[in-house]
Amino acid sequence: MHDFGWNKRVKLGMKSFLSNATEEGLTKIGFNRKMQDLLVEKKDTLIDRCLDEGYWDGFFGVGAGTWMKMAEYIKDQQTAKIDTVVTTDIHRLIRMNGTLHGKTGLKKIEFPAKNLQDFDPFTGAVAFKKGKVKVCVSDAPEFRLSGETLGPYKNQTVELPVAAAVMLICKKRAEVAK
Repeated sequence: MHDFGWNKRVKLGMKSFLSNATEEGLTKIGFNRKMQDLLVEKKDTLIDRCLDEGYWDGFFGVGAGTWMKMAEYIKDQQTAKIDTVVTTDIHRLIRMNGTLHGKTGLKKIEFPAKNLQDFDPFTGAVAFKKGKVKVCVSDAPEFRLSGETLGPYKNQTVELPVAAAVMLICKKRAEVAK
C-alpha cells in the first residue's frame, strides 16, 4: 500500500486496529476464533513486517483474504457519512449570518463552539422579537419560543408573537388572518 490518500488512511487504520485488537472487534469483522488468537498473539510482528515493511504475504496464516476483510472494515470506519440532501442543496451550504431558515423562520447566527451546550435556538435564533399577528392556526402542538410556551391550537384564530406566527406559517400550520 502506498503511503498517501486512502491507502495511507486504511494502513494507519489497520495499525491502530491491530494495536488495540480485541476479541469483540475481531468478531465484528468476521474472524473465527483461530484467526482472532493469531492476530492478537502476533499483532506486533504483523504491524512491523506487513504494515511497516510491506511484506503482506510474509506471514503464515494471514493471507490476502484476511487483509481485505480488515481493510473493508477499516474503510467503513474511516468513511465520513455524508448527508447527500444537505450536500447537494447549495442554499444550506452557504447560509449567511442573519438569513432566515425557510422552514422555521429562525435566523442563522454564529456563536463559538464552546457555547454549544448552552445554546437554545428557540431563544437565541429568534429573528422577530416585537409585535403580534393574528393567524388562523389549523393544527399546532404546544411549543416553546422566546421563553414563552404557546399552544396547542386546533382550527383557531389567535394573536401570536410575530416569531411564533412566522414559524407556524413556514411549517404550513397557519395563515395570516384576514
